[in-house]
Amino acid sequence: MTRGAGRRDGGLTRNGFPPSALAIALVLSMLARARPARAIDFYEIQIYQVETAPYHRLTLELHSNTTTTATGQLAREQMDPYQIHETLEATYGVLPWLEVGQYLCTAKMSNGNYNYAGSRSKVHFGVPQSENWPVEFGGNIELDYMRFQAEDNPLGLEIRPILEKRFGRLMIVGNFAFEKPFSGEGTHKGVQFDPSGEIVYQLTHWVSPALEYYGDMGPLSDLPGVQRQQHFIVPALNFDFLPQLELNFGVGVGVTRASNGLFIKSIVGWTF
Repeated sequence: MTRGAGRRDGGLTRNGFPPSALAIALVLSMLARARPARAIDFYEIQIYQVETAPYHRLTLELHSNTTTTATGQLAREQMDPYQIHETLEATYGVLPWLEVGQYLCTAKMSNGNYNYAGSRSKVHFGVPQSENWPVEFGGNIELDYMRFQAEDNPLGLEIRPILEKRFGRLMIVGNFAFEKPFSGEGTHKGVQFDPSGEIVYQLTHWVSPALEYYGDMGPLSDLPGVQRQQHFIVPALNFDFLPQLELNFGVGVGVTRASNGLFIKSIVGWTF
């Protein structure tokens, strides 16, 4: 996931056994019919990296995301303008290459009401042997169980392969998320593809500017036209004032009719 610069560059050596290839088999087995594209996940706007939480350490993060503008009917339907999404994430490093986490999601609606939106559980891993490969490899498996009032498809599974490559101070990360709903209107309509990624440069020991990308391309079996997909470019800054402190701030700019607007995101975290 997106971490402060200290988490990126002060990483732990991962030891142990690689995770099972079951995740790949699950993705292939769940391909089905198409479903309409939906908005990106405003409860959790982050990039997952191969590195996991420190071994036997607890990390708490607050994700704050809000849409400031949405232009056009399609963008307003997809982006829920003026809602504020607040998500508390607790993550624990159970092994040097494996972490588990729990999310508690809330939202403040445009009418001013503040509601509990649901929860999520995750398992995030890095493949230890990939440190010696040309590209490091990891993954994230996440189960969502949200409220019907907050999500059209409240129960779903996400499988996210992670690829990472470093070039000196420059790091490139790719996330390739596949989502399958198990309740709601999208239950029988296929697997959603939501790619994302970032380019991060360690400018100094305390700040790392980044260019992040988030997309919602729709169902793999019948991708909609580009203008009905969501694609955001997000200039961001990561600060590393203290080793245990994480600060990430960014502004997302939509580049299609379905994402024609702006959002503001922030992540504030502390490792105990």
